[in-house]
Order: sequence, then structure tokens, then C-alpha cells
Amino acid sequence: MNPPEAKHEFVGRRTLLAHLERSYRRQRHVLLHGPAGAGKSALMAEFARSHRMLPAPACHSLGVLLEALEPAAGLNGEELRMAARVHRLASRLPQIGRPIVVDNVARVPPRVAHLLRVLMIRQPVWLLVRSVAPIDLGHVWPYLYLFERIDLPPFSLEETRAFLAAADFPGNRRGLLDSALRLHRLAAGHPGTLAALVAEMRHRAYNLRTAEGLRVLALHARITSVEAQMAAG
Repeated sequence: MNPPEAKHEFVGRRTLLAHLERSYRRQRHVLLHGPAGAGKSALMAEFARSHRMLPAPACHSLGVLLEALEPAAGLNGEELRMAARVHRLASRLPQIGRPIVVDNVARVPPRVAHLLRVLMIRQPVWLLVRSVAPIDLGHVWPYLYLFERIDLPPFSLEETRAFLAAADFPGNRRGLLDSALRLHRLAAGHPGTLAALVAEMRHRAYNLRTAEGLRVLALHARITSVEAQMAAG
């Protein structure tokens, strides 16, 4: 997970990276599962720095997914029916030659699920999901037995310390690092929450030695996060 304005591009998750390396070499389909902010996208971006991957957008639209994959197969934007484009892409898939990574997989419609199934027959497909419940995944859910599921656990205390050490923090850095255990517990090891807490602490001072100070920090970080989501959406 990338800390806010980090000095280093990535910290922690070495065991998970090793697991992804094994799956990559075995050409497995991978289901990377974790809640929002758990660091799925950051983990995949770090892995892709040293491995050939083909990123694809969220698979809510068949047309958008085809537009992302067709150039990698050497196909242009010829005006064809969707079914013809899926068939044409399937015939060229061996030319892609790398795992296809689809982020933010949720509520997959039937036609997109069919394309993903076609992709899976010919080469590895990696899906990044927040939930594995049928109602959340949509029509790709029946194919989950074909995937190797990898769950993102919370940060360990050591990873939290590494995260804090890498953060660009203009305030009391020694105090920040000394509060690693308190912040770790407050964030419950969740990288996204930890990033929000550190971002909030860059703007205001909080007494992390008291329960009240920690409570106010968590509240302000939550309010800031909700405001950012509303502004983006």
C-alpha cells in the first residue's frame, strides 16, 4: 500500500508478492480479495513493475472491456457487433501472452461474464474484488471455483511501522513512529484507514497518548474521507 506522499513506492506485503509470483509462474487464475482500501490495486501495481501484465478497467461494460483488450491483441476499432468482437478477440488472445488483470470487479453483467470465461480458457485472468458474495460479484460468481483465491490480511505491526517510516510527514516524526502501535490498533491494520489517519495528522496536531485524542483523529479522518468521496462522485 502506498502511504500518502510516500518517500518509497511500496512497503510490506512481501509474503503476498511471493504468493503472486508462484501463481504467475504456474499460470493460475487469481482472485485477489480484500475490502476497499486494503491495498489490492497498490499490490498489483507493485507486482506489475517486474512482470508482464495487461491491466483492464472495471468490467461493468462489455464495450469498455473490449476497447481495453483489443489493442493488446493487435486489433483496431472496426465497427462490428459485440458478439463478433468477442469472437475476434478470442481468436487473437494467444498474442497477448500475459495475465489480464481486471480491477474493481463487482456486479458483472452476463455478457461481460461470458467474455471473461472466454478469456480464462486461453490465458490467466486475475480479478480484484471487494466481496465474493454472489449478489456483489454478479454473473462471474459461478466461475470462482476456477480461481486461486488470495485474501489480503490486515497490515502487521511491522508493516504499519514501515508504512509510517515511509510517509512524508512534516510534523513530529519521532512521535509518529512512537505511536505506531496506537495507530495500528486504531486502523485495525487496514492500510486505507492508516493512510487516512496519517493524511489527517499532516494538517492538525492530535494527542495520540489519550483515548480522546485518538477518537477525535479517527472521527476527523472519517469525515475527510467521506467529503472526498462525495466530491469525487
